[in-house]
Amino acid sequence: MRWLIPLIIYYIVMAITLRTYWTYSYSRAVDAKENEIAFDVKSSLDNIDFSVETATARIVQIAEAFSLYTPTYNKNQITLLLKNMVEETELSYAVVCDLDGVGYDMDGHDVNIGEESYFDDITAEYSRGGVGMILPGEQAEMDSEIFIVSGLTYNNKEKGYLITKIPVIHVSDQLFKDKYIANRSDIVTINGDIISFGHGKKRSGDKGITRQKLWNDLPAGISKDTIKLSISQKNVYMSDIPDYGYVIVVPFKNMAGAVVTFITDNEMMQMVDLSLQPLRYAFLWSIVSSLLLVLMIYLANVVSNYIEKKKFEKSFAEAERDVVTGLMTRASATRAIDSYLNENSDKRGLLFVIGLNKSDDDKEDIFTGERLKEFSRTLERSFRVTDILGRLSDNEFLVFLKDIHEEKDVRKQTDHMQMFLHDVKVTDGERELSANAGAALFPDSGKNASEILNAAESALIRSRKDGIGMLSF
Repeated sequence: MRWLIPLIIYYIVMAITLRTYWTYSYSRAVDAKENEIAFDVKSSLDNIDFSVETATARIVQIAEAFSLYTPTYNKNQITLLLKNMVEETELSYAVVCDLDGVGYDMDGHDVNIGEESYFDDITAEYSRGGVGMILPGEQAEMDSEIFIVSGLTYNNKEKGYLITKIPVIHVSDQLFKDKYIANRSDIVTINGDIISFGHGKKRSGDKGITRQKLWNDLPAGISKDTIKLSISQKNVYMSDIPDYGYVIVVPFKNMAGAVVTFITDNEMMQMVDLSLQPLRYAFLWSIVSSLLLVLMIYLANVVSNYIEKKKFEKSFAEAERDVVTGLMTRASATRAIDSYLNENSDKRGLLFVIGLNKSDDDKEDIFTGERLKEFSRTLERSFRVTDILGRLSDNEFLVFLKDIHEEKDVRKQTDHMQMFLHDVKVTDGERELSANAGAALFPDSGKNASEILNAAESALIRSRKDGIGMLSF
């Protein structure tokens, strides 16, 4: 827990920080892509506006020149002017007619457009003169043409119309070059009529159906009034559409229309993904580097603890002491006893092996470090400094008493050990540790430390059979 909680907090803060920065960076990338698309479309629109503006200026010149002619007498001159005008501009067709729609085209062929559906729009708008644009009300195919119309007054005061066509396919070819991914990208008028579908999307339907309107299929979250306002004010409009994506409206500079582009969230993600790739790599590297840092700190801590533990164990090993209790180890105690016995052949001694008991009800390890330390301190207080004290195993200890020569000394020390076994208490709440002991005399029970130690351990086993707190030889 000392490591886990700080790590969890660290990675939560890191996740929130990275998520916030990713959202900010993605928003900036989307803004940049929207502006790039709007700029690209606007540049294309400027070229289209220039083509239309050039054609319109030429139409105005021709219309003024017709004031010097009459439609019947000067037919050759008029058709020549019309043909030159088409050749010099992006116009594809030109025709002159009277107020009833009867006239001829640039090739001198007779025409009658009075029955066309769009002719009513022409007479309503241009019967008194002026120049402007209209869309065919019905047409079999999208991407066909836009009409530029000028009202005429001939030399004989007769009135009529100069009607020219500029191909919409020329307009859409300049705009929709698939430089970006979009769900829809349409050229529309201020009334919502779709002049051209972009990005390969074509209108479906039978010949003669009414032109489609943008308003009939708008995503939820964007209103037609917003688009119309952008077109009328000639202002570029870019906005998010909740649960859909984005809309970009780029108006024509001169014509009353705009290119309206709808981009879904997935399409925008595809377009900005490449620009966000370095950021994605940076995020990945920051996560990996933080994991490596945590791992290095953890390994450094493990190594440090291991080194400290080894130093601690080495210091006790050099002193031949038990790590937990500080008493002699079995090996060091055995050597100390042998060293004492070898000093003089008439040396005598008494060895006790004390064993701590564990009841059948104890399901956990009762021989914890703190309990063993407490018992070892009690043992040291109960015997002489010159006696040899050691820890044989988890729950067994030895006490070797030096200079025990007389039988009365043996009885005295035996009684002392019996009282020690009776009085010693190592408690943990309501639980107490009990002890038994086995005793052996040197040289009666063995010729060296190992033999008398084995004899004392065998005596300990017998004492436990006699009952808790008992001492046996």
